[in-house]
Amino acid sequence: MATSAIVLQTHGLTKRFGRGASAQTAVEDVSLTVRAGAVYGLLGPNGAGKSTTLKMLTGMLRPTAGQIEFLGHPWRREDLYQIGSLVEQPPLYPNLTARENLRVRTVALGLPDERIEEVLEVVGLTDTGRKRAGRFSLGMRQRLGIALALLCDPRLLILDEPTNGLDPLGIEDLRDLIRGFAARGVAVVVSSHILSEVQQMADAVGIIYQGRLAYQDVLRPDEDLEALFMRVCREGRAA
Repeated sequence: MATSAIVLQTHGLTKRFGRGASAQTAVEDVSLTVRAGAVYGLLGPNGAGKSTTLKMLTGMLRPTAGQIEFLGHPWRREDLYQIGSLVEQPPLYPNLTARENLRVRTVALGLPDERIEEVLEVVGLTDTGRKRAGRFSLGMRQRLGIALALLCDPRLLILDEPTNGLDPLGIEDLRDLIRGFAARGVAVVVSSHILSEVQQMADAVGIIYQGRLAYQDVLRPDEDLEALFMRVCREGRAA
């Protein structure tokens, strides 16, 4: 992974909400690096700033300070055509089928209809027929959300808590899916609170504690991620 090209890099990324004396800092001075063909696990306790960071990377929030670089240049809105994301709930139309949901996005992005069948094949939803998305299981909705993120054939895929609510089989399938994206050269950022899953899929991890990136490094095969996570958080609490 060390020789892979850098797809995403942030420098001093900061987000404050409010102004003046009442301003609250959610993320401060975060500098992270994500490489092509690698899964980057973004970890942290609840409220540490993970989702805020991902929302800045996907254009949902504007940074207060700092810089985001994508493929070697300053991040710009047009880069969203090469960044797929699933942050919070999948943006689905419950009364439409999987293919109809995807067609809405292909029309909006000016993409060929062929991409619909390609991404459905990737996420294993080719046999949903006329079933409406509102009747999908949680796992199927997550898969359709990922299919939407894949339509643009992204160089970077950002997934915020993608295993939420999934059963063990669904989690295993999603893990294999994410590893498959990385094997094809996609850079993947996964935010999750399930350390055992990150341990099995990530090539590198970053740990955010109280809005700051307290740790970032390659994840070695013999690394005890839970022990590492607890140590970093304890050190952050004591600092």
